[in-house]
Amino acid sequence: MKDLDTMLARLRDAPAPPGLAALDRTVVENLTRLQESPPPGAGMFGMAVAVALMAGIAGAALPAGPAPMRTPLDAPLALAPSTLLSLQ
Repeated sequence: MKDLDTMLARLRDAPAPPGLAALDRTVVENLTRLQESPPPGAGMFGMAVAVALMAGIAGAALPAGPAPMRTPLDAPLALAPSTLLSLQ
């Protein structure tokens, strides 16, 4: 625990990185640029709906076999504690 306290004290006393001062300006510029760009329109929304519809139809059209029935009791019991503790 002493090492952690020493490391945190060194980190606290270290000077701030030089790029940290410009970080606020960069973030604000990027936010301004994002707000000025036009939002995706109805065409983009329509394309997303069409892709989702096609994926749903393709998924429903593909033949699939029945899902295997699994229960917790179906698991292989080779490493069960009762088998590991028994004398063989």
